Amino acid sequence: MVRTVVVLMLLSYTAIAQKTNYLVTSKADTLYGEMRILSYDQLDRVQLEVGKKKEMFTALQVLSINIDGQEYKPLRYDNKIVLMKVLKQGYLSIYSFRLPNQHGYDGRLLTKLDGTSIEVPNLGFKKILSNYLEDCESVSSLILSGDLKRNDMDKILEDYNLCVASRFSKSSVSETVPPVANEITQSIESLIKKVEAEEFSSKKDALDLLRDIQAKVGKNETVPNYLSEGLKSYLKSMPAFSDDLEKLIGLLKK
Repeated sequence: MVRTVVVLMLLSYTAIAQKTNYLVTSKADTLYGEMRILSYDQLDRVQLEVGKKKEMFTALQVLSINIDGQEYKPLRYDNKIVLMKVLKQGYLSIYSFRLPNQHGYDGRLLTKLDGTSIEVPNLGFKKILSNYLEDCESVSSLILSGDLKRNDMDKILEDYNLCVASRFSKSSVSETVPPVANEITQSIESLIKKVEAEEFSSKKDALDLLRDIQAKVGKNETVPNYLSEGLKSYLKSMPAFSDDLEKLIGLLKK
């Protein structure tokens, strides 16, 4: 009887794990099952197991992975595509990754929404990181002076993201902005509201990009192509947004 209960508990645990562990493919398909992340020289892979069936995906074939509540994403690092743990995301995000010949996720990579990234350095931390974050002078100067150190990464991310957010919040669209800019603003606001009302795996990433686009439009700056392309990749799994997204992309190209 006890053995039967144990077996049932194990089966129940396995069923729950398979429902909570999933990967989202580059084609926006969501697949559930047990997963193992495997490190290779140039391209990480993930093995998906459903029952007795096993399937292998490269890091180029997935948008994100969720294992036991921990999210992983593919990022470029040192001419490789590596599946990294998501630690914190924002205008400035931080990820952890496996260092060469190690099993633990002890490496740290910082990325900005502009696509630039940098490994958190041990040697030359003050100079390297202060230069990377020089677009936010208040944070950069505290790093250079030594008031913010390597073990203050949570504080650095928080202060930098607040700095960027406050700068964007001060941006406002002038009454004299050409009509097309006003139409773009309305289109962005409409899409933000619709995205906020839905739940899907790339929701936060999509909102971050929309707000970055909104800030650039508010300052009459050109919206880089990587932002609109990134937005399309995050929303392509949601057909409900396709008309609004197509309209916005069309306005941004004018």
